[in-house]
Amino acid sequence: MKTKIINNPDTAAGEVLKGNIVALPTETVYGLAADALNPEAVLKIYETKKRPDFNPLIVHVGDISDFEKYAVNIPAEVYAIAEKFSPGPVTYVLPKKDVIPDIVTAGIDTVALRIPSHPLFREVLRKCGCPIAAPSANMFGRISPTTAEDVLKELSGKIDFILDGGRCPIGIESTVVSFEEGNIFILRHGYVTKEDIEKITGRETGEITDAAGKISSPGMLKSHYAPVTPLYFTDNIEYFKNKAGNIGVVDLSLYRSLKEAALNLFADLRKADEKKYEYIVTKRVDNKDLGRAVNDRLAKASSGTVMIENGSVSFLNKK
Repeated sequence: MKTKIINNPDTAAGEVLKGNIVALPTETVYGLAADALNPEAVLKIYETKKRPDFNPLIVHVGDISDFEKYAVNIPAEVYAIAEKFSPGPVTYVLPKKDVIPDIVTAGIDTVALRIPSHPLFREVLRKCGCPIAAPSANMFGRISPTTAEDVLKELSGKIDFILDGGRCPIGIESTVVSFEEGNIFILRHGYVTKEDIEKITGRETGEITDAAGKISSPGMLKSHYAPVTPLYFTDNIEYFKNKAGNIGVVDLSLYRSLKEAALNLFADLRKADEKKYEYIVTKRVDNKDLGRAVNDRLAKASSGTVMIENGSVSFLNKK
């Protein structure tokens, strides 16, 4: 199979309607797409990515009115958040209707719904007339792709087509929000921040980002988004900038804003990974607003922490 980068959304929509998988651009990262109502097509996503079957998928739809087709007991806060941020990088976890196959939701009774804003993805949705399941278009656990070329490096020979929509303008995955027993929880930090959601709802938002319990949305596993090269946190990034040796440095503090850091996060990790360093070091950004999402991705991508003691380097591996 020879994988082609294409520019025609008709071809991409045709693949979805034939029960095949195709890589599509979103405003966040590129997704590996299939008809969400076709269990055999969705199975191809899991098989191609080597994604574990206990990890649910996000279902993309065209409009907030579609939510009622696939979910029940939709709280008013969903519509309030969607009015401000959807189409856009917010995913809503809601009690599902039976029309959504169990393979999409990993057998749990909720479905993760999102309204993407990327014009090409939206055009494919219109042409298909079905909801589209689409996790990131990469091998499971690896760095999320933000260009068509990134997808080609990951999935060459595994899929037929990649729809080229340019570089993803946000570059980091959607915020995932759940609504349980009258409470609002963030299951995955993303471009839309905790503060953004609280401003809209007027309510405090909790956080459930640790997968020690049930996995109710994508992005909750402790290890994810990772380069092949081991990635370590350091509090002394300048030491490694000045240290000789085959060591990569990803310094997100060089960017002018957290938005720029988020936009370049996966691209910088991928560039460093391709240089085949012995290991890569990075440092957390300010853990506020969008910085929470950046730190979340770094923590899940990391192998642990590197310490500098009396001029010697030691490693503390992630547990």
